[in-house]
Amino acid sequence: MKGTTGNRLRRESAKKYLEDQLAKGLKPEKVNGKTTNNNVPLTEGDRKRIGHEIENIDNKKSSKEFK
Repeated sequence: MKGTTGNRLRRESAKKYLEDQLAKGLKPEKVNGKTTNNNVPLTEGDRKRIGHEIENIDNKKSSKEFK
């Protein structure tokens, strides 16, 4: 995976993970800076942040395709 292929795949997998997380409404719990196997509900701030992240991924993808 050289160059843009790795970047594209990473963006696609990150977007899928965020969309799944948003659909489930859960996120992994963190205790003392470490992620646990427990899930906790998303806050309204989390939902906004995830929405912005997905939007940024889509914008970067589309801006490169039209150049």
